[in-house]
Amino acid sequence: MSLPLLRLPVRGFSVAETCVSALRRAMRMTLEDSRRVQNAGYQLKRKPTKVPIKIFQPGPSLLPKGSEPKQLLEQKLTSELDPTGWRRQLFQRSSPLALRPGDVVRVVFNSETNQTFVGTIMAIRRRGLDTSVRLRSEVAQLGVEMSVKVYSTSVKNFEFISRAVKKARRAKLYYLRPDEKKGK
Repeated sequence: MSLPLLRLPVRGFSVAETCVSALRRAMRMTLEDSRRVQNAGYQLKRKPTKVPIKIFQPGPSLLPKGSEPKQLLEQKLTSELDPTGWRRQLFQRSSPLALRPGDVVRVVFNSETNQTFVGTIMAIRRRGLDTSVRLRSEVAQLGVEMSVKVYSTSVKNFEFISRAVKKARRAKLYYLRPDEKKGK
Protein backbone atom coordinates (compact mmCIF):
# COMPACT_ATOMS: atom_id res chain seq x y z
CA MET A 1 0.00 0.00 0.00
CA SER A 2 1.36 3.41 -0.85
CA LEU A 3 0.32 6.77 0.44
CA PRO A 4 -1.31 9.09 -2.12
CA LEU A 5 0.78 11.94 -3.43
CA LEU A 6 0.20 15.30 -1.81
CA ARG A 7 -1.26 17.79 -4.21
CA LEU A 8 -0.31 21.42 -4.33
CA PRO A 9 -2.68 23.74 -2.56
CA VAL A 10 -5.94 24.22 -4.40
CA ARG A 11 -7.18 27.75 -4.80
CA GLY A 12 -9.01 28.78 -1.61
CA PHE A 13 -7.47 26.03 0.58
CA SER A 14 -4.30 26.28 2.66
CA VAL A 15 -1.43 23.80 2.54
CA ALA A 16 -2.35 22.45 6.01
CA GLU A 17 -5.93 21.68 4.95
CA THR A 18 -4.72 19.83 1.88
CA CYS A 19 -2.30 17.73 3.99
CA VAL A 20 -5.05 16.88 6.48
CA SER A 21 -7.38 15.74 3.72
CA ALA A 22 -4.60 13.57 2.25
CA LEU A 23 -3.95 11.95 5.62
CA ARG A 24 -7.66 11.30 6.02
CA ARG A 25 -7.71 9.58 2.61
CA ALA A 26 -4.71 7.45 3.65
CA MET A 27 -6.45 6.44 6.88
CA ARG A 28 -9.58 5.53 4.96
CA MET A 29 -7.53 3.31 2.68
CA THR A 30 -5.90 1.47 5.58
CA LEU A 31 -9.30 0.84 7.19
CA GLU A 32 -10.67 -0.47 3.90
CA ASP A 33 -7.62 -2.69 3.41
CA SER A 34 -7.94 -4.14 6.89
CA ARG A 35 -11.62 -4.90 6.26
CA ARG A 36 -10.72 -6.68 3.03
CA VAL A 37 -8.17 -8.83 4.87
CA GLN A 38 -10.68 -9.76 7.56
CA ASN A 39 -13.35 -10.63 5.01
CA ALA A 40 -10.86 -12.77 3.07
CA GLY A 41 -10.52 -15.04 6.10
CA TYR A 42 -6.91 -14.34 7.03
CA GLN A 43 -7.86 -13.75 10.64
CA LEU A 44 -7.51 -16.73 12.99
CA LYS A 45 -10.82 -18.01 14.24
CA ARG A 46 -11.12 -18.57 17.97
CA LYS A 47 -12.99 -21.42 19.54
CA PRO A 48 -15.78 -20.37 21.90
CA THR A 49 -14.56 -20.72 25.49
CA LYS A 50 -17.68 -19.67 27.35
CA VAL A 51 -19.87 -22.34 28.87
CA PRO A 52 -23.60 -21.61 28.77
CA ILE A 53 -25.00 -20.58 32.15
CA LYS A 54 -28.05 -22.36 33.50
CA ILE A 55 -30.81 -19.98 34.56
CA PHE A 56 -33.19 -21.15 37.26
CA GLN A 57 -36.61 -19.73 38.03
CA PRO A 58 -36.82 -17.81 41.34
CA GLY A 59 -38.40 -19.61 44.25
CA PRO A 60 -41.47 -18.43 46.14
CA SER A 61 -41.00 -15.19 48.09
CA LEU A 62 -40.71 -15.45 51.87
CA LEU A 63 -41.76 -11.81 52.33
CA PRO A 64 -45.35 -10.61 52.54
CA LYS A 65 -46.68 -9.09 49.32
CA GLY A 66 -46.10 -5.36 48.89
CA SER A 67 -43.47 -5.11 51.64
CA GLU A 68 -40.03 -3.54 51.36
CA PRO A 69 -37.23 -5.99 52.26
CA LYS A 70 -34.91 -3.24 53.53
CA GLN A 71 -37.53 -1.85 55.92
CA LEU A 72 -38.42 -5.32 57.21
CA LEU A 73 -34.76 -6.14 57.83
CA GLU A 74 -34.20 -2.84 59.63
CA GLN A 75 -37.26 -3.40 61.85
CA LYS A 76 -36.11 -6.91 62.70
CA LEU A 77 -32.55 -5.79 63.56
CA THR A 78 -33.85 -2.83 65.59
CA SER A 79 -36.07 -5.12 67.66
CA GLU A 80 -33.08 -7.42 68.30
CA LEU A 81 -30.50 -4.73 69.08
CA ASP A 82 -32.81 -2.34 70.98
CA PRO A 83 -35.74 -4.33 72.40
CA THR A 84 -36.74 -1.67 74.96
CA GLY A 85 -36.27 1.26 72.57
CA TRP A 86 -34.11 3.37 74.93
CA ARG A 87 -31.34 3.88 72.35
CA ARG A 88 -33.78 5.11 69.73
CA GLN A 89 -35.38 7.43 72.27
CA LEU A 90 -32.00 8.89 73.33
CA PHE A 91 -31.07 9.89 69.78
CA GLN A 92 -34.44 10.75 68.24
CA ARG A 93 -34.83 14.49 67.54
CA SER A 94 -38.46 14.68 68.67
CA SER A 95 -37.86 12.97 72.02
CA PRO A 96 -37.65 15.22 75.12
CA LEU A 97 -34.95 12.90 76.52
CA ALA A 98 -32.84 13.21 73.39
CA LEU A 99 -29.13 13.88 73.76
CA ARG A 100 -27.83 16.97 71.98
CA PRO A 101 -24.40 18.26 71.01
CA GLY A 102 -22.71 19.78 74.04
CA ASP A 103 -24.15 17.28 76.55
CA VAL A 104 -21.73 15.30 78.70
CA VAL A 105 -22.27 11.53 78.49
CA ARG A 106 -20.64 8.39 79.90
CA VAL A 107 -20.56 5.37 77.58
CA VAL A 108 -20.25 1.98 79.30
CA PHE A 109 -18.95 -0.84 77.11
CA ASN A 110 -19.63 -4.58 77.38
CA SER A 111 -16.31 -5.97 78.53
CA GLU A 112 -14.81 -7.80 81.47
CA THR A 113 -13.18 -4.61 82.77
CA ASN A 114 -16.33 -2.42 82.44
CA GLN A 115 -14.57 0.22 80.37
CA THR A 116 -16.17 3.64 80.25
CA PHE A 117 -15.58 6.81 78.30
CA VAL A 118 -16.82 10.19 79.50
CA GLY A 119 -16.97 13.01 77.00
CA THR A 120 -18.84 15.89 75.47
CA ILE A 121 -20.99 15.10 72.45
CA MET A 122 -19.44 16.84 69.45
CA ALA A 123 -21.63 15.38 66.73
CA ILE A 124 -24.53 13.01 66.26
CA ARG A 125 -24.82 11.18 62.97
CA ARG A 126 -28.37 9.84 62.61
CA ARG A 127 -28.57 7.01 60.05
CA GLY A 128 -31.03 4.47 61.45
CA LEU A 129 -29.11 1.43 62.67
CA ASP A 130 -25.84 3.10 61.68
CA THR A 131 -26.35 6.04 64.08
CA SER A 132 -23.12 7.14 65.74
CA VAL A 133 -21.94 9.73 68.25
CA ARG A 134 -18.58 11.51 68.37
CA LEU A 135 -17.39 12.27 71.91
CA ARG A 136 -14.49 14.46 72.97
CA SER A 137 -12.65 14.46 76.27
CA GLU A 138 -9.36 15.82 77.54
CA VAL A 139 -7.05 13.45 79.36
CA ALA A 140 -3.89 14.97 80.85
CA GLN A 141 -4.22 18.05 78.61
CA LEU A 142 -4.42 15.83 75.56
CA GLY A 143 -7.62 15.80 73.49
CA VAL A 144 -9.18 12.38 72.93
CA GLU A 145 -12.05 11.79 70.52
CA MET A 146 -14.08 8.63 70.16
CA SER A 147 -16.78 7.68 67.69
CA VAL A 148 -19.33 5.24 69.10
CA LYS A 149 -21.98 3.33 67.15
CA VAL A 150 -25.20 3.63 69.12
CA TYR A 151 -26.63 0.21 68.19
CA SER A 152 -23.32 -1.63 68.62
CA THR A 153 -23.45 -4.79 70.70
CA SER A 154 -20.29 -3.69 72.50
CA VAL A 155 -22.11 -0.65 73.98
CA LYS A 156 -23.85 -1.55 77.22
CA ASN A 157 -25.22 1.80 78.31
CA PHE A 158 -25.27 5.57 77.73
CA GLU A 159 -25.38 7.50 81.00
CA PHE A 160 -26.41 11.14 80.82
CA ILE A 161 -24.20 13.28 83.12
CA SER A 162 -25.11 16.89 82.38
CA ARG A 163 -26.80 19.12 79.84
CA ALA A 164 -24.89 21.74 77.92
CA VAL A 165 -24.68 25.04 79.80
CA LYS A 166 -26.17 26.78 76.78
CA LYS A 167 -28.00 25.13 73.90
CA ALA A 168 -25.49 24.74 71.06
CA ARG A 169 -26.29 26.75 67.96
CA ARG A 170 -24.49 24.21 65.79
CA ALA A 171 -25.18 20.57 65.04
CA LYS A 172 -21.47 19.71 64.93
CA LEU A 173 -19.24 21.24 67.59
CA TYR A 174 -15.93 20.80 65.81
CA TYR A 175 -14.84 24.15 67.20
CA LEU A 176 -14.13 22.32 70.48
CA ARG A 177 -10.98 21.03 68.82
CA PRO A 178 -8.03 23.31 69.41
CA ASP A 179 -6.78 25.30 66.44
CA GLU A 180 -3.31 23.98 65.58
CA LYS A 181 -2.47 27.15 63.67
CA LYS A 182 -2.98 29.30 66.75
CA GLY A 183 -1.04 26.89 68.95
CA LYS A 184 -3.81 26.26 71.51
